[in-house]
Amino acid sequence: DTERYFIVCCNILGSCYGSCGPSSLRPGYGSGGGEGNSGREGRGRANVPRNASNEPIYGIDFPDVSVRDTVRLQLLLLKNELKINS
Repeated sequence: DTERYFIVCCNILGSCYGSCGPSSLRPGYGSGGGEGNSGREGRGRANVPRNASNEPIYGIDFPDVSVRDTVRLQLLLLKNELKINS
């Protein structure tokens, strides 16, 4: 009954549906050819994973996300952002 209740739906971090994940563009590393890497973690441009368009992505550098991480984020959303207490 949406007259009495509302639905909360959040993406899973790392999924390919509207969230940041391994195939997401990686900011600060330039695109394609000649831009710098902003000195991030001492990595050169050649070491940054790139997609088929030669744009920098997170790739294997994207951190592992566990079910525990996802549940913790959802709980924080409910408690801290939506102020829902049990």
